Amino acid sequence: MTGCGEPITGTPAEISIYSPSYLLRNLMALLTGRKALLVYTGRKDGLGNRVRALLSAQELARVEDRDLYYVWSTDEYFGPRMDELWRFEGGSAVSRLTSRALLPVARYRQPKGVRITSDLRRRHLWQIHSHGLPVTWEDPAWKGGAAEGTAPAGPRPWTERLRELTPVDEIADEVRSLYDAHLRGRPYVGIQVRTHAVSHAKTIESSPVEWFANRMRQIRADHPDVPFFLSCDTPEAQEQLAGEFDGCVFLTDKGGYNTVKGVRSGLVDLYLLASSQHLIGASFSSFVEMAVFPVRRRRPLRTARPAPRRRVQPLPGAGRGPAAPRPALTPPRTSISRRDACRRGQAGGCSRPTRWSGGLSA
Repeated sequence: MTGCGEPITGTPAEISIYSPSYLLRNLMALLTGRKALLVYTGRKDGLGNRVRALLSAQELARVEDRDLYYVWSTDEYFGPRMDELWRFEGGSAVSRLTSRALLPVARYRQPKGVRITSDLRRRHLWQIHSHGLPVTWEDPAWKGGAAEGTAPAGPRPWTERLRELTPVDEIADEVRSLYDAHLRGRPYVGIQVRTHAVSHAKTIESSPVEWFANRMRQIRADHPDVPFFLSCDTPEAQEQLAGEFDGCVFLTDKGGYNTVKGVRSGLVDLYLLASSQHLIGASFSSFVEMAVFPVRRRRPLRTARPAPRRRVQPLPGAGRGPAAPRPALTPPRTSISRRDACRRGQAGGCSRPTRWSGGLSA
């Protein structure tokens, strides 16, 4: 039986973080238990903003040997819990009320521009309001000590934590199914379009559907047979692009915006975009930035921000197989080329290694 000062680890689905017993237990743990870090993600934050804040806070908590707690609101603005998307046991979810009740003893601190001092380190509880940003606190000892081997090297980039996450089975199974049925063995281009009314105003202004259509026409002029994987947040944009370009692969019946089904569909998109050989995405979108990181292999990324346009260069190794979508299979720890995956038996169904390692240049 756990004591009253011990947290309820994880967030079991049958336990509500708003129940009085859960609230009291975590308040006691935060006040009297081990030193802790509580990161507060915004109620209206999207998936990308939440994930980079949580994972960067997890790294800071690891380096500072603190228990991790996090506010991850689920309501009409955002439906799924973190553990409904990935297998995540790195911290305990708490309610907004829990965090606000602690403000008299631990005020909110900014996610960046904070230097860790001995006085700050002595404080029992740190509360960080993410404002949609990753936590990037600093300590000069991390750099100097790492070089001398006398102190921790500091937090790893949150993107490394992202690579280590394993999606829940429902998401992983759909990634495998779609990839094996339509994309395995062919280099393809990922297209990420954001036109929903709640998208960032700069995204809507600078990334219209026609910009993507023009870019896709340029690619098809040089590579007539290259397939496109579409990740659109509105059916209208998806229908417009799929209607003009044959050979498009995309999910159907993706669910409502930021619902559990909708966000899970978005994660399927994320891993399939990450496995593409060339990625074209909306500007000012944290989602497309996330799609660059789930695998270690580099791929050219172009967004719709104003820049001189260049013609598409020839596709190196055309006709050879692309890398398998490793994040949906196992957490990658080495090179994620399909050749290496086959060699290590990590990409099921590989009969021989492939040598394809290139992509369309931006």
